[in-house]
Amino acid sequence: MTVAVGAERSRPFLWAVRAGFVTRSVTYGVVGAIALALALGAGSAPAAPDQQGALALIARAPLGRVGVAVAAAGLLAYALWKLSQAVFGRGPEGGGGDELTDRLGNGAGGIVYLGFFAVAVRILFGSSGNSSNAPSHAAAGVLGWPGGAVIVGATGAVLIAISLYQLYDACRGGFAEDAKLGEMSPPERRTFMIVGRVGLAARALVFGLVGYFVLKTAIDFNPHEAVGLDGALGRLHHQAFGAVLLGLAAAGLLVFAAYSLFEARYRRL
Repeated sequence: MTVAVGAERSRPFLWAVRAGFVTRSVTYGVVGAIALALALGAGSAPAAPDQQGALALIARAPLGRVGVAVAAAGLLAYALWKLSQAVFGRGPEGGGGDELTDRLGNGAGGIVYLGFFAVAVRILFGSSGNSSNAPSHAAAGVLGWPGGAVIVGATGAVLIAISLYQLYDACRGGFAEDAKLGEMSPPERRTFMIVGRVGLAARALVFGLVGYFVLKTAIDFNPHEAVGLDGALGRLHHQAFGAVLLGLAAAGLLVFAAYSLFEARYRRL
Protein backbone atom coordinates (compact mmCIF):
# COMPACT_ATOMS: atom_id res chain seq x y z
CA MET A 1 0.00 0.00 0.00
CA THR A 2 2.83 2.41 0.93
CA VAL A 3 4.62 1.70 -2.36
CA ALA A 4 1.41 2.35 -4.32
CA VAL A 5 0.81 5.65 -2.55
CA GLY A 6 4.45 6.68 -3.13
CA ALA A 7 4.21 5.88 -6.83
CA GLU A 8 0.95 7.82 -7.13
CA ARG A 9 2.56 10.89 -5.56
CA SER A 10 5.79 10.79 -7.62
CA ARG A 11 6.38 13.68 -9.99
CA PRO A 12 7.01 11.49 -13.10
CA PHE A 13 3.69 9.70 -12.52
CA LEU A 14 1.80 12.98 -12.12
CA TRP A 15 3.33 14.29 -15.36
CA ALA A 16 2.36 11.04 -17.07
CA VAL A 17 -1.24 11.48 -15.87
CA ARG A 18 -1.30 15.01 -17.30
CA ALA A 19 0.04 13.55 -20.56
CA GLY A 20 -2.99 11.25 -20.40
CA PHE A 21 -5.28 14.28 -20.43
CA VAL A 22 -3.42 15.58 -23.49
CA THR A 23 -3.85 12.17 -25.15
CA ARG A 24 -7.57 12.30 -24.37
CA SER A 25 -7.71 15.75 -25.95
CA VAL A 26 -5.93 14.61 -29.12
CA THR A 27 -8.06 11.48 -29.59
CA TYR A 28 -11.38 13.26 -29.05
CA GLY A 29 -10.16 16.12 -31.23
CA VAL A 30 -9.46 13.69 -34.07
CA VAL A 31 -12.81 11.93 -33.50
CA GLY A 32 -14.59 15.29 -33.64
CA ALA A 33 -12.69 16.33 -36.76
CA ILE A 34 -13.56 13.07 -38.58
CA ALA A 35 -17.23 13.39 -37.59
CA LEU A 36 -17.27 17.04 -38.69
CA ALA A 37 -15.79 16.08 -42.06
CA LEU A 38 -18.57 13.50 -42.50
CA ALA A 39 -21.21 16.06 -41.52
CA LEU A 40 -19.85 18.48 -44.13
CA GLY A 41 -20.12 15.80 -46.83
CA ALA A 42 -16.45 14.89 -47.12
CA GLY A 43 -17.45 11.37 -48.19
CA SER A 44 -15.53 8.35 -46.95
CA ALA A 45 -13.66 9.17 -43.76
CA PRO A 46 -9.97 8.22 -43.45
CA ALA A 47 -10.78 6.42 -40.18
CA ALA A 48 -13.76 5.52 -38.01
CA PRO A 49 -14.93 8.38 -35.76
CA ASP A 50 -13.99 6.66 -32.50
CA GLN A 51 -10.94 6.36 -30.24
CA GLN A 52 -9.49 3.41 -32.15
CA GLY A 53 -9.93 5.16 -35.49
CA ALA A 54 -8.29 8.29 -34.10
CA LEU A 55 -5.25 6.40 -32.81
CA ALA A 56 -4.98 4.43 -36.07
CA LEU A 57 -5.02 7.70 -38.03
CA ILE A 58 -2.29 9.13 -35.79
CA ALA A 59 -0.20 5.96 -36.30
CA ARG A 60 -0.23 6.52 -40.08
CA ALA A 61 1.31 9.99 -39.77
CA PRO A 62 5.10 10.60 -39.88
CA LEU A 63 6.52 9.48 -36.53
CA GLY A 64 2.97 8.34 -35.79
CA ARG A 65 4.01 5.18 -33.98
CA VAL A 66 6.12 7.26 -31.62
CA GLY A 67 3.05 9.39 -30.96
CA VAL A 68 0.90 6.31 -30.32
CA ALA A 69 3.57 4.93 -27.94
CA VAL A 70 3.53 8.20 -25.97
CA ALA A 71 -0.28 8.14 -26.06
CA ALA A 72 -0.32 4.57 -24.74
CA ALA A 73 1.91 5.56 -21.80
CA GLY A 74 -0.32 8.52 -21.02
CA LEU A 75 -3.50 6.42 -21.24
CA LEU A 76 -2.03 3.81 -18.91
CA ALA A 77 -0.98 6.42 -16.36
CA TYR A 78 -4.41 8.07 -16.59
CA ALA A 79 -6.15 4.71 -16.10
CA LEU A 80 -3.97 3.82 -13.09
CA TRP A 81 -4.63 7.25 -11.57
CA LYS A 82 -8.40 6.78 -11.93
CA LEU A 83 -8.15 3.31 -10.37
CA SER A 84 -6.02 4.66 -7.52
CA GLN A 85 -8.72 7.26 -6.80
CA ALA A 86 -11.27 4.45 -6.73
CA VAL A 87 -9.15 2.71 -4.07
CA PHE A 88 -7.84 5.66 -2.02
CA GLY A 89 -10.69 8.14 -2.60
CA ARG A 90 -8.59 11.29 -2.82
CA GLY A 91 -5.59 11.82 -5.07
CA PRO A 92 -2.24 13.40 -4.09
CA GLU A 93 -3.52 16.91 -4.92
CA GLY A 94 -6.93 16.43 -3.31
CA GLY A 95 -8.78 15.48 -6.49
CA GLY A 96 -11.54 12.88 -6.52
CA GLY A 97 -13.90 12.08 -3.67
CA ASP A 98 -14.53 9.62 -0.86
CA GLU A 99 -18.20 8.96 -1.66
CA LEU A 100 -19.22 5.64 -3.17
CA THR A 101 -20.44 7.28 -6.39
CA ASP A 102 -17.05 9.00 -6.82
CA ARG A 103 -15.16 5.75 -6.25
CA LEU A 104 -17.40 3.77 -8.62
CA GLY A 105 -17.13 6.48 -11.28
CA ASN A 106 -13.35 6.55 -11.00
CA GLY A 107 -13.15 2.77 -11.07
CA ALA A 108 -15.32 2.58 -14.20
CA GLY A 109 -13.25 5.34 -15.84
CA GLY A 110 -10.04 3.50 -15.03
CA ILE A 111 -11.34 0.30 -16.64
CA VAL A 112 -12.48 2.19 -19.75
CA TYR A 113 -9.09 3.83 -20.19
CA LEU A 114 -7.30 0.54 -19.65
CA GLY A 115 -9.32 -0.58 -22.68
CA PHE A 116 -8.15 2.48 -24.64
CA PHE A 117 -4.57 1.65 -23.59
CA ALA A 118 -5.03 -1.89 -24.94
CA VAL A 119 -6.33 -0.44 -28.22
CA ALA A 120 -3.24 1.80 -28.48
CA VAL A 121 -0.95 -1.18 -27.86
CA ARG A 122 -2.70 -3.23 -30.56
CA ILE A 123 -2.34 -0.39 -33.05
CA LEU A 124 1.30 0.10 -32.04
CA PHE A 125 2.01 -3.53 -32.92
CA GLY A 126 0.02 -3.41 -36.14
CA SER A 127 -3.27 -5.05 -35.13
CA SER A 128 -6.03 -2.44 -35.15
CA GLY A 129 -8.93 -4.86 -35.72
CA ASN A 130 -12.44 -3.72 -36.57
CA SER A 131 -13.97 -1.55 -33.86
CA SER A 132 -17.25 -1.09 -35.73
CA ASN A 133 -18.24 -4.76 -35.45
CA ALA A 134 -16.95 -5.35 -31.92
CA PRO A 135 -20.06 -4.11 -30.00
CA SER A 136 -22.48 -6.23 -32.07
CA HIS A 137 -20.24 -9.32 -31.75
CA ALA A 138 -20.02 -8.83 -27.99
CA ALA A 139 -23.78 -8.30 -27.74
CA ALA A 140 -24.45 -11.42 -29.82
CA GLY A 141 -22.33 -13.46 -27.42
CA VAL A 142 -24.01 -12.10 -24.30
CA LEU A 143 -27.52 -12.47 -25.75
CA GLY A 144 -26.83 -16.20 -26.08
CA TRP A 145 -26.31 -16.54 -22.32
CA PRO A 146 -29.16 -17.40 -19.93
CA GLY A 147 -30.61 -14.01 -19.00
CA GLY A 148 -28.36 -12.38 -21.61
CA ALA A 149 -31.02 -9.90 -22.71
CA VAL A 150 -31.34 -8.67 -19.11
CA ILE A 151 -27.56 -8.21 -18.86
CA VAL A 152 -27.38 -6.29 -22.15
CA GLY A 153 -30.43 -4.19 -21.22
CA ALA A 154 -28.97 -3.38 -17.79
CA THR A 155 -25.70 -2.34 -19.42
CA GLY A 156 -27.54 0.03 -21.74
CA ALA A 157 -29.59 1.43 -18.86
CA VAL A 158 -26.44 2.02 -16.79
CA LEU A 159 -24.78 3.83 -19.72
CA ILE A 160 -27.84 6.06 -20.08
CA ALA A 161 -27.96 6.74 -16.33
CA ILE A 162 -24.26 7.65 -16.22
CA SER A 163 -24.70 9.91 -19.24
CA LEU A 164 -27.68 11.68 -17.63
CA TYR A 165 -25.67 12.25 -14.43
CA GLN A 166 -22.73 13.58 -16.45
CA LEU A 167 -25.12 15.90 -18.29
CA TYR A 168 -26.50 17.14 -14.97
CA ASP A 169 -22.98 17.59 -13.59
CA ALA A 170 -21.96 19.53 -16.70
CA CYS A 171 -24.94 21.87 -16.40
CA ARG A 172 -24.38 22.58 -12.70
CA GLY A 173 -20.62 23.03 -13.17
CA GLY A 174 -19.64 20.26 -10.75
CA PHE A 175 -16.50 19.55 -12.78
CA ALA A 176 -15.01 22.80 -11.44
CA GLU A 177 -14.71 21.27 -7.96
CA ASP A 178 -11.63 19.33 -9.10
CA ALA A 179 -9.99 22.25 -10.92
CA LYS A 180 -7.37 24.70 -9.67
CA LEU A 181 -9.60 27.73 -10.27
CA GLY A 182 -7.36 29.91 -8.10
CA GLU A 183 -4.51 29.54 -10.62
CA MET A 184 -6.65 30.75 -13.53
CA SER A 185 -7.08 34.32 -14.65
CA PRO A 186 -10.71 35.58 -14.85
CA PRO A 187 -10.85 35.11 -18.68
CA GLU A 188 -9.38 31.61 -18.32
CA ARG A 189 -11.95 30.77 -15.64
CA ARG A 190 -14.85 31.92 -17.83
CA THR A 191 -13.52 30.00 -20.83
CA PHE A 192 -12.95 26.91 -18.71
CA MET A 193 -16.54 26.93 -17.44
CA ILE A 194 -17.96 27.37 -20.95
CA VAL A 195 -15.88 24.64 -22.62
CA GLY A 196 -16.46 22.35 -19.63
CA ARG A 197 -20.23 22.68 -19.75
CA VAL A 198 -20.46 22.37 -23.54
CA GLY A 199 -17.84 19.66 -23.97
CA LEU A 200 -18.97 17.43 -21.10
CA ALA A 201 -22.62 17.79 -22.14
CA ALA A 202 -21.77 16.82 -25.73
CA ARG A 203 -19.80 13.76 -24.63
CA ALA A 204 -22.60 12.73 -22.26
CA LEU A 205 -25.23 12.99 -25.00
CA VAL A 206 -23.15 10.97 -27.48
CA PHE A 207 -22.51 8.18 -24.99
CA GLY A 208 -26.14 8.31 -23.92
CA LEU A 209 -26.93 7.56 -27.56
CA VAL A 210 -24.60 4.54 -27.38
CA GLY A 211 -26.48 3.39 -24.27
CA TYR A 212 -29.81 3.79 -26.07
CA PHE A 213 -28.70 1.49 -28.89
CA VAL A 214 -27.39 -1.08 -26.39
CA LEU A 215 -30.75 -0.99 -24.58
CA LYS A 216 -32.57 -1.32 -27.91
CA THR A 217 -30.41 -4.39 -28.61
CA ALA A 218 -31.90 -6.12 -25.56
CA ILE A 219 -35.47 -5.03 -26.31
CA ASP A 220 -35.35 -6.13 -29.97
CA PHE A 221 -33.03 -9.10 -29.24
CA ASN A 222 -30.98 -7.94 -32.22
CA PRO A 223 -27.19 -7.72 -31.67
CA HIS A 224 -26.80 -5.53 -34.76
CA GLU A 225 -28.45 -2.69 -32.81
CA ALA A 226 -25.42 -2.50 -30.50
CA VAL A 227 -22.91 0.14 -31.61
CA GLY A 228 -19.88 1.95 -30.29
CA LEU A 229 -19.05 5.62 -30.61
CA ASP A 230 -18.54 5.43 -34.37
CA GLY A 231 -21.79 3.54 -34.89
CA ALA A 232 -23.77 6.01 -32.78
CA LEU A 233 -22.40 8.96 -34.76
CA GLY A 234 -23.05 7.10 -38.01
CA ARG A 235 -26.69 6.45 -37.11
CA LEU A 236 -27.09 10.04 -36.03
CA HIS A 237 -25.89 11.05 -39.49
CA HIS A 238 -28.70 9.04 -41.11
CA GLN A 239 -31.52 10.67 -39.15
CA ALA A 240 -33.63 13.58 -40.35
CA PHE A 241 -31.37 16.66 -40.27
CA GLY A 242 -28.58 14.13 -39.61
CA ALA A 243 -25.79 16.28 -41.07
CA VAL A 244 -26.75 19.14 -38.75
CA LEU A 245 -27.03 16.86 -35.71
CA LEU A 246 -23.71 15.15 -36.50
CA GLY A 247 -22.08 18.54 -37.02
CA LEU A 248 -23.29 19.71 -33.60
CA ALA A 249 -22.06 16.48 -31.96
CA ALA A 250 -18.70 16.84 -33.71
CA ALA A 251 -18.37 20.46 -32.58
CA GLY A 252 -19.22 19.41 -29.03
CA LEU A 253 -16.51 16.74 -29.07
CA LEU A 254 -13.99 19.29 -30.34
CA VAL A 255 -14.95 21.52 -27.42
CA PHE A 256 -14.46 18.54 -25.09
CA ALA A 257 -10.96 18.16 -26.56
CA ALA A 258 -10.27 21.79 -25.61
CA TYR A 259 -11.64 21.14 -22.11
CA SER A 260 -9.25 18.18 -21.76
CA LEU A 261 -6.31 20.52 -22.41
CA PHE A 262 -7.55 22.75 -19.59
CA GLU A 263 -7.66 19.66 -17.35
CA ALA A 264 -4.13 18.71 -18.37
CA ARG A 265 -2.98 22.02 -16.88
CA TYR A 266 -5.43 22.73 -14.06
CA ARG A 267 -6.94 19.43 -12.86
CA ARG A 268 -6.26 18.61 -9.21
CA LEU A 269 -4.88 15.07 -9.26
